[in-house]
Amino acid sequence: MDRLFQDVQGLLGRTLHNTPSPEEKELFRIAAAALMFISETGRILSFEDYLQHGKEDPPYAVAAFKTREEADTWLRKHSEPPHGAHILIADEYHLVAYRREHDIRGLLKLPVIEHYLEELARRGPTTPVASFSTREAAIAWLQSQPEPPRNAFISISGKYHVALYHRLINHRALYPLPMTGEPG
Repeated sequence: MDRLFQDVQGLLGRTLHNTPSPEEKELFRIAAAALMFISETGRILSFEDYLQHGKEDPPYAVAAFKTREEADTWLRKHSEPPHGAHILIADEYHLVAYRREHDIRGLLKLPVIEHYLEELARRGPTTPVASFSTREAAIAWLQSQPEPPRNAFISISGKYHVALYHRLINHRALYPLPMTGEPG
């Protein structure tokens, strides 16, 4: 990854040097600074993981909470909430909003998972890896997996669901796929 970072920084530097527009030069400087930030804050391995698995993983989240009250408590107590990051509340995505200068904090529900599930449905589900008669049995199966799949199709009472594993926060969740029918 260090070599990749060096190559990208070199490309940014060459492009910056050959760009006549001051506005574009500033954008290239910001991109280079973002890479340095990733490197200097020790996030290179997380970024490498994101590059390698980002398309197959569920959308990233930095925390998961069972209730809105738990999430609100976390947000109030966090010294500097991660503005722009996603969190899960009852497996629904929310955006963390934080304005440092006025200490304004908020959580905004977003249809992130819905878009992800629609994309999985558009690609077409594969044969389910497991079938269950109840949601409870499916949840018990997912929780028992020592290394759960990032995303796997399962069947619950003949309807497709997706079992997701949010690796960064070690969180497992089940979502109905936005289509019905017999698993194939």
